[in-house]
Amino acid sequence: MMPILKIACRVIARRRASGEAFEDIMKDYPLMTAEQIDVVKKELDIHENLA
Repeated sequence: MMPILKIACRVIARRRASGEAFEDIMKDYPLMTAEQIDVVKKELDIHENLA
């Protein structure tokens, strides 16, 4: 996994732990590709589908 995705995973995990929805968090990452989002979801064991 690329270092930037590792950092993103840590930040996203913290935000989810504080109660934010994955879909809302991902709005702050507009340049992240669908493939990168899939990597993050797999790493964090997230099964939500984005609209």
